[in-house]
Amino acid sequence: MDGLNRSPLFKTKFSTAFIVLVTIEAVVLCILEGLVVKNHLALVSNCNLDLNGQGVSESDLIYHSLFIVAQVFQVILCIDALYNRNTAQLITLIAFGLLVVVYGGIQLQQHMILEDVGCGAERLWDPIDPRWPDTPLGQATAIQYFRSRMRPLEFAIIALIPAFFLVIIFIGWRLRKEFAWDNYKTFSADIRVRNALIASSTLLTLLKLDFYFVFSFAAQLIPSQKLAYEETITETVLVFVLGALLLGFAILGVYRENIYLMGLFIVAGTMAVAYLFFRLATIATPHDTAADPYQFTRNFLIFTVVVAAFLLLLTIGAAIRCFWYLKNGVRVYAIKAAKNANPDEHMGVIDYISEEEFDMSRREEYAVGSNEASKILLEDEVEPSSREQKASRSSEWAIAQN
Repeated sequence: MDGLNRSPLFKTKFSTAFIVLVTIEAVVLCILEGLVVKNHLALVSNCNLDLNGQGVSESDLIYHSLFIVAQVFQVILCIDALYNRNTAQLITLIAFGLLVVVYGGIQLQQHMILEDVGCGAERLWDPIDPRWPDTPLGQATAIQYFRSRMRPLEFAIIALIPAFFLVIIFIGWRLRKEFAWDNYKTFSADIRVRNALIASSTLLTLLKLDFYFVFSFAAQLIPSQKLAYEETITETVLVFVLGALLLGFAILGVYRENIYLMGLFIVAGTMAVAYLFFRLATIATPHDTAADPYQFTRNFLIFTVVVAAFLLLLTIGAAIRCFWYLKNGVRVYAIKAAKNANPDEHMGVIDYISEEEFDMSRREEYAVGSNEASKILLEDEVEPSSREQKASRSSEWAIAQN
């Protein structure tokens, strides 16, 4: 039990409630989503799908899979935020939760369309389940049966996602104060190093979101040939490979504090945003209904591309800021390494105060302006014995003066 209390995940009642809540949400929603997939496959198994129908079915399974992966990814973000006690990561987790709410709404709307379509043309209805006759009425009856089984599950999912999200916002707001207090004690007295640390933390957090949405877009391109997006899978492979290289170089550039890798990411990221805007134009362009390759996938693709492009723009902005700090010789991780190697040489002065006093001190800092606030930044923590020795020397000096 003591080991759990020492863990950053279970440090306080709110951090414990946070990780438990996010985990329960992931388990419950994954089970419900799995049941929807099971019923969807049971319906589609009675269809003799053509190439386009196979592509639509694959896309639907990919969307369900991405939703399940999003729940697991949300748990990972939660663990990461609690372990690092990082406010930026906490805010990112909440933002990702909001995107999951939107994603759930789009998925419900898209899947309801597919449920109503069934196999599509009557000639594609080729039932293997003896309960359904090989007639148009048999297909209509099967669609009605599976719809009655899937709709309650889908409505439960779409109701649970925002309900969990509201509770996550509340707990996240309480954790914000705890994180601010913990980080306040560990900030360097050098305001440039502090700001560089915030910039690099923000960049790393955005890169994690980029990974999900870039690879989510790449996954949606897998059935490109069947849906007639493209004649080859070249684009899909390039998005996977180049996306991994781009984001990998960015992460490496942050930890190595390499200005060239950071510059490479900024240039390549700008080109990636241009590509995403081009793809957004091609996806959103209206087509004839009979020859529309994006008829059943357009909403998902637009959502993914818009979010990915927006996140990349934010990431490039954070990378430019980190690039500026590196160009001016501010090295966060180099200072951390030196500090870990010689902790005594980097020992500063900090007193323990309550969270209420901390909040009051922050308000006072804002009242006197940024210049005064920078003068009262606290350094690292010292042993109580050091403070006693300083107090003793001050008393002796005062007696001597008298």
